[in-house]
Amino acid sequence: GDELLAPDVEGTALRSMKAPGTAYDDDVLGKDPQPASMDDYVDTEEDNGGVHINSGIPNRAFYLLATSLGGYAWERAGRI
Repeated sequence: GDELLAPDVEGTALRSMKAPGTAYDDDVLGKDPQPASMDDYVDTEEDNGGVHINSGIPNRAFYLLATSLGGYAWERAGRI
């Protein structure tokens, strides 16, 4: 649709697999909090130990693997 998130929200997505932490920086949502590497891992008891906020780390790892292998992700990287 015309509005990916909502009419008052500026951003490209809720998450970026290529560059976690950069999907949005918005007055409504704030800044994308996802870390891209273990250096920025969020140690928390909330969110079942940070399962959602820290998902940028494996998302980026898969992105890097898939783009380095090439082809369709489900044919190569997804089979690993």
